[in-house]
Order: sequence, then C-alpha cells, then structure tokens
Amino acid sequence: MRFLLCVIGALLFGIQGIVAQDSIVDQEVRVNSQAWLDYNFKSLTNNSRFLSTQIGFRTINPSVYNRFLVTSTLNLRANRWFKSKKEDSEPLIRSYHLGTGTIYTRNYNETDNFELRFIQGVKFNIPTIKDFKLYNYTRLEERFQTAFDGDGWEAGFRLRHRVSIAISWKKHYLNFTKGLYFPISAEIFFNLQKANRYNDVLRLSPGIGYKFESGLKLELYTIYNLSRNITETNDASSDFILRLRIYREKAEEAAPLAPANEFEETEGEDGQKLPGGTD
Repeated sequence: MRFLLCVIGALLFGIQGIVAQDSIVDQEVRVNSQAWLDYNFKSLTNNSRFLSTQIGFRTINPSVYNRFLVTSTLNLRANRWFKSKKEDSEPLIRSYHLGTGTIYTRNYNETDNFELRFIQGVKFNIPTIKDFKLYNYTRLEERFQTAFDGDGWEAGFRLRHRVSIAISWKKHYLNFTKGLYFPISAEIFFNLQKANRYNDVLRLSPGIGYKFESGLKLELYTIYNLSRNITETNDASSDFILRLRIYREKAEEAAPLAPANEFEETEGEDGQKLPGGTD
C-alpha cells in the first residue's frame, strides 16, 4: 500500500506542476508530454453482465488543456456465439459492450469543449499458437461536441480497433512477482466523420501491471499517441503519455469477463483468475 501511495503521489505532483505552467500558443503542441490518471470499478448484476465505470483526468505539457472524463459501459458476456466445434474451446466472440461517456476539456487559449459519446463494441479472440492469445476489441463511437461558442453541436463518428496481450507467468521465483504482468496494446482509429477536434489516429501502449491480493490492480503505461485536429492552428500532434490506471474490486469476486477498457482475464490450471491474457 505504501508503494501505491508513493506512485499516486508522484503522478499527482507531476500533474500539479504541469497545470501550474503558463498557457502557450497552439503551434507548440506538435510534440508534447501528457499525464493521465484514471480510476476503474465495476458493479456486478449477474454472471453474464456487469457495469464498468472509468473516471479520469488528463493534462498536457505545454499547458493547453485539462480533460475530465466519465465513461460507463454495460458488458454482456457471449457464451454460445460462434463457438468452434471443440467442446473445450472458448467462443470467438467473448462479449458485447454498450456505453456512454462525457468528456469535458478545459482549454487555456480558446473556449472549452464538451463531448457526449455513445459506444457499441465487441470483443473477440483470434486463434493463435497455444498459450498466446491476441485479444481484439472493436467499437463504434458516436461523438457529439460543443464548444460553448453559440455554433451548436458537431457530430463525429469513428471506428476503433485494439489488439492487446498481457504477459504473465506461472513460475514465480520471487514472492513479489506473483501479481506482476505486462500489458501491451496497439490501437488504430478510423475517423468515418471527423469530430470538430481531438481525432486520434494511432496509440501504442506498453505497460507494467501488478495485482494485489486485496483485489487492487495498478497498471502504468508509457504511451505514444498520434492525434489530428487538436486546435484551430495546429492540425496534428505526437503525444507521449504517462498513464496510471487503478482498478478496484473485491478479492473474492471472480468477474466473468474484464471491462471494455481492461484486458481479459484467463483461467489458470487451478481454476483461479490470472491477471493477463497469456499464462
């Protein structure tokens, strides 16, 4: 727990330093560093569905904006859909996701931006070699933005696809490695109709995670993100993001599947849940 408090404290200190800086002109955003912190929890309804919620804060250096977001997703497990002929095989389609989110962007040099987002997604597996699973998540987003400048709402639509894997192992030679794993993902964004601002294109997210016996889980990522149409005078940016993700759940709860914004968990030989996609 001391380790958790130190990590959160260091990140919040860095965020505070970023926020305190003077605002700058748009052209300086082409290459930037960002800090991103989010807290994730879930509410179980039954064995086939649950609601996952994310509360997040994101800021940028040089100081251009601060972003606050809340997203909730209903996760529906698919047990019998598109299953292969093998009796012990998992369904190719693992789950469906319906959600909504609100994103408020506090801009320094222009009017603020508010986005209402609707989400429909599906998770599925791509068969690979044994003990190596690629988890895929495809979702469609309808984005409605307003800049509070009297011009009303602008609509945007995008399709995004993420491929992810979480690497862990069963043999632990040191006690602290029992909850250690390495989540890695790559995500591409297809902007079918661009929103007014903030159109991501590519996101690469290598990270390290640790799951405590209490059920608390931490994931720290160093992310490269390519974005388009971020301001009126600067069309594109390369974002380097340090992201801390906190997942809170009860240790005795065995979730039937992971939230839409989390890696799938797999069954170990002893029937216990492992904190990753690969044993």
